[in-house]
Amino acid sequence: MSAFRDSLPLNSGNALRCMSCHLDNGTRATAMPWSGTALRYPRYRSRPGYAESLARRVNECIARSLAGRMLPENGREMRDMLAYIETLRDRARPSGVDTVKLTGEGWRGRVHYINSCARCHGVTGQGDAVSPALWGPRSFSIGAGMARQFTFATFVRYNMPLDHSITLSAQHAADIAAYVLSLPRQDHPGKERDWPRSDPPRDVAYATDGARRAGRSLPTPRPLLARRVFPDSLRKP
Repeated sequence: MSAFRDSLPLNSGNALRCMSCHLDNGTRATAMPWSGTALRYPRYRSRPGYAESLARRVNECIARSLAGRMLPENGREMRDMLAYIETLRDRARPSGVDTVKLTGEGWRGRVHYINSCARCHGVTGQGDAVSPALWGPRSFSIGAGMARQFTFATFVRYNMPLDHSITLSAQHAADIAAYVLSLPRQDHPGKERDWPRSDPPRDVAYATDGARRAGRSLPTPRPLLARRVFPDSLRKP
């Protein structure tokens, strides 16, 4: 989970690792922590439209955030990953932070990005051995939760810059999110089948069949790159 690409090169589709987003080994309260997560599964999630096991949830992250190939759910690698999350079972789950639900302006975000983010993530968002790539083939796919405006802006607001976190305003974070998310990233096959009950969040990054059926307004298409690794399994068997 801390070195996914090196540990599982055949399953990796970009340059990220699980802990690129789940900071401090999945324990940082403001960065989607795994504390108490094992107690919450299996649970219904609206994106797939069914109750997911924890193994399936991990595989969804591999396929979407790591743009990779899912692991066998009964395999050693998956058992090891679940075992680590299990060690955090009895930790109190943080109450969470206020979601940044602001509209961002990409042109302002580009300026803020250059001033606050480029020194670690690179002018072209390529990242390095420490800082994850934010767009391009080395970054998360459009199907990832981070590809949603509110999710990305909230993460930036409370965790970035890494050495001076919670110094950006909510609007600055929203602007940076709008800029970063307007740039090309890998596609996620089957994304149009997400939220089958026609209830996608309003910041979802792509059009879904359910939204079309319900006559809901659709998001502006974003530039996509060809998928490098096929996810294998996209739906519940």
